[in-house]
Amino acid sequence: MRVIYGIGRLEPHAGCPKAVTVGVFDGVHRGHRRVLARVCAAARKNRWVSAVVTFAAHPSRTLRVLRAGCAGRAGRSVRHLTSLTHKLLLLQRAGIDECYVLPFDRAMARRSPEAFVRDILVERLRAAAVYVGEDFVFGRKASGNVATLRAAARKFGFRFFALRHVKTAGRVISSTRLRALIEHGDLVEARRLLGRRVSLLGCVVRGEGRGKRLGFPTANIAVAHEALVPDGVYATRARCPVGHAAGGLRDVRGRPCVTYVGRRPTFHSRRAPRVVEVHFWRPVSRRLRGCLLEVEFVRRLRPDRRFKRTQDLIDQMRCDIRLAKRILKRFS
Repeated sequence: MRVIYGIGRLEPHAGCPKAVTVGVFDGVHRGHRRVLARVCAAARKNRWVSAVVTFAAHPSRTLRVLRAGCAGRAGRSVRHLTSLTHKLLLLQRAGIDECYVLPFDRAMARRSPEAFVRDILVERLRAAAVYVGEDFVFGRKASGNVATLRAAARKFGFRFFALRHVKTAGRVISSTRLRALIEHGDLVEARRLLGRRVSLLGCVVRGEGRGKRLGFPTANIAVAHEALVPDGVYATRARCPVGHAAGGLRDVRGRPCVTYVGRRPTFHSRRAPRVVEVHFWRPVSRRLRGCLLEVEFVRRLRPDRRFKRTQDLIDQMRCDIRLAKRILKRFS
């Protein structure tokens, strides 16, 4: 998938006609994937390019910061389901040809719906067809909607499709709903809404080295802007995405492992930052530091806890690994 950052890199009327969708696509859940599938199908049928227009930062996060600046208060950050890098990986897996990552800054927030359609979708992207969800809003103060796009389609001559929501149990699948499920640890329901297992993506960084001294070396993951599962120990699978592969972690299914999420209360105070540590019981043939690692959560083994003795922690970790092996063998 080709990724283009910024409006300035888009040449007017350049490239092939495109089937386009616009949105945040946080989590790339089943509702998003329905839209993406329609875009890809239209592109294949008409020999167009399938394209996504998304944003480097969540619009609600930027708008909150702008409002807070006006009111003299600090903006509250939005917990993304996926970082930008993770989202791009999931869009690529969905079959998208090109992704245009635009800054959602003050200028973008003030752009009128008409200007967005004319300058970006028509002149820059040569949109032949546009697909969005039925409640899609855009432009200054969210003043543009499906009716705005339908009128623009007639004016500029592109096809337009507003797709109905995907629902489960009568409720719309949304990023907000998924965020609550993941942060409460409901991996089963979250998987049903995502159409895949809950996962995170981050770069492997240097840790404290304590896991290795205890006999359980870990890959420490720096996670950016992703909603995390509750603190605890999980049976997981991990792999390095294409282009970032190291050792045997190129396996499509992922390498079985145990993942810890928490503040390491046995060694640190409750105010310590949360960490994500992955332990592979089978050795990895190459160093992972600096590689991207995608971790897929299969089942929670236990909540986080403080151990009085280091040996008690070691004994528990051995039990965790035995249980994880049984679970991952069953849910292969």
